[in-house]
Amino acid sequence: MRSPEAPDEDGEQPADVAAMLDLIRSEQERMSRRLAAGVPAILLAWGIAWFVGFMLLWLIDGARPAIAVPVAVAAVAFALLMAGALVVSAVMGARMSRGIRPAPGAAWTGTVYGLTWPLGFLSLTALGQALIVNGMPPELASIYYPTASTIFVGIMYVLAGGIWRNWPTIAMGGWFIGVAAVAPFFGYPTHYLVFALAAGGVFLLGALVAWLWLRGSRRRPDDAEDVDE
Repeated sequence: MRSPEAPDEDGEQPADVAAMLDLIRSEQERMSRRLAAGVPAILLAWGIAWFVGFMLLWLIDGARPAIAVPVAVAAVAFALLMAGALVVSAVMGARMSRGIRPAPGAAWTGTVYGLTWPLGFLSLTALGQALIVNGMPPELASIYYPTASTIFVGIMYVLAGGIWRNWPTIAMGGWFIGVAAVAPFFGYPTHYLVFALAAGGVFLLGALVAWLWLRGSRRRPDDAEDVDE
């Protein structure tokens, strides 16, 4: 019988192989933490944008006569919140990918996926304008735009989860699609409240879960160094 420390047929010690596997696993976890380092901030930014933005839209008519936010104020604030979330996403995404050279296939996938976002939203906006030109009343337009956008966001999240094999992202995408399917039945302006609570809320919940995961992974004893780059 060969002793536990005896080399195998390739001349490698079992302890060396185990150490190598531990090193590989540690590096994989370290890279996962680095790639996910900005996810809580991104989800938090979108959670605030959706929750506060849609809540302001709801307050245009949803809480009358106690509160009535002017349409211009709500619309401008909503646009600024969404723009701010986009900036946070871009900055944090750049920080997370800094110094990482993706494989050619992954770079192509990421580029096509990234360009699909603005093209999709532009197409939905054009469709909405075409429907208005053809007689869609403002009340229906106020339901169409957030609903169509949320469905698109959900589909893109599901695709992202499928491409990068991330079940939480798929679950979030499925949730957004479900919210978009239900919200229009509440009618104007209550559907805004549904989007604020159900869609904005899941962004905020996702931010909390991602932060807790990162915090827990950083406390593991095998983490020799933490990456906050």
